[in-house]
Order: sequence, then C-alpha cells, then structure tokens
Amino acid sequence: MVVLEHIPYALAGDITRALSIPTIGIGAGPDCDGQVLVINDALGLGDYWPPFSKQYAWVSKTVLNVATGFSEEVESMKFPSNIIQFTGRNKR
Repeated sequence: MVVLEHIPYALAGDITRALSIPTIGIGAGPDCDGQVLVINDALGLGDYWPPFSKQYAWVSKTVLNVATGFSEEVESMKFPSNIIQFTGRNKR
C-alpha cells in the first residue's frame, strides 16, 4: 500500500494505474484505490484544516460553547445548583 497525500489528481491517477498495490489518497483525488479523511478534519476540531480536507461539522465551536457555558455557570454558582441533588434516600 502507498499513501498519496495532497498531490495533483492526475498524478495520483497515473501512480494508481502504474502500481499493482493499492493507493490510498489523502487529498489526492478520486482515482486512488481508497480514501482517508482525518477524523479531526471531518469533525471540524481545531481552527485550521488542510485545504484538501472537508468538514462535515464544526465540533470545535460546540466544545467551546459547552466549556464557556459551564465556566459561566460555575462562576455564577448556577452549577451545580441546577441539577438534581443526591440525597442518599432513593436508590438512584
């Protein structure tokens, strides 16, 4: 197996046709035998992605919103008072 990363599509196709082993493309076009998309890129984690990647979500924004909301609730003492308290009386 050979991994071809961020090369022209035509070149990746030529290499794939010339080899008897599988080629795996990372931003190398559709003619490779297989494709890789790094999960961090697909999820939109971080603030930079290679130009050949695709983001299907923007999880980093969600994580930042969650962390900000939690921090604000802790600072204002809203958390943990806004959750069900454990009293030790129930079998929950």
